[in-house]
Amino acid sequence: MTLQIGWHKDKWLDIDNIQISASDRGLKFGDGIFETILIKNNNAILIDEHIQRLENSSKVLSIDFNINKSYLKEIINLGIQKLCLKKDQLGSIRINYSRGLNKGRSIRINGHLQDNYINNLWIEFYLIKPNFSPITTFISQTEKRNQYSLINQCKTFSYNQSIQALIEANKKSFDDCLMLNTNNELCCGSTFNILLKRDNIWITPRKESGCLQGIMVKKGIKLKMIKEELILPKFYDSDILVAINSLSCRQINKVNDIQFIPIFDPMYLWEILYN
Repeated sequence: MTLQIGWHKDKWLDIDNIQISASDRGLKFGDGIFETILIKNNNAILIDEHIQRLENSSKVLSIDFNINKSYLKEIINLGIQKLCLKKDQLGSIRINYSRGLNKGRSIRINGHLQDNYINNLWIEFYLIKPNFSPITTFISQTEKRNQYSLINQCKTFSYNQSIQALIEANKKSFDDCLMLNTNNELCCGSTFNILLKRDNIWITPRKESGCLQGIMVKKGIKLKMIKEELILPKFYDSDILVAINSLSCRQINKVNDIQFIPIFDPMYLWEILYN
């Protein structure tokens, strides 16, 4: 069993030995996209949905994602084999794709970023333990999502806004943060989507709020378990609030000064969405 392994330029490497050029736009400007995928029973779960979102992100941001889908899946399957996970163990895959090498100091995009697109791709494989522990959250007073931004439709390398909101929450002794959009509509967390169960109905912030369209949330909507709605940051102590992404599902037991009464098993919901 291997704890982690990486792939870059057709080579299998220790992740710490993956070398990215100082001229890479992903490193210099956060100008890149990624996806994080769960490995369960030695399979990449919902891989087609993740690759589709990666392709969608590349189109939205005008990034040339010229990687053959079958070739990408072949690398991923090899990486899973190299991890050698036991049947009951879980892993994660992070697919990274940069716009390429930058010429000069300007952020301007030119037509000669990189001819060999495979050099823009690197993939990380990890042994993980999903997080189901409850958390407390603080609604950021300084950071808000722009619901009109195209960037919010994509998983990009830049997490500066989420990091600032998380620092703000941690300084007030909360575990994590929630963010509103510029219309004060509930949007998302630092690295997760939000699910709210009220009156026995699961709802999630609508895509027009500026939240990233999460793969898990999308699966719940497809199963008709979850509905998109405009949600205002007004909570009741009887609510069930959940933070969810591809690698974790945690009950939020407190938002600011509102402590929620119900106790919920987030693993149960997570397993339903992944089955």
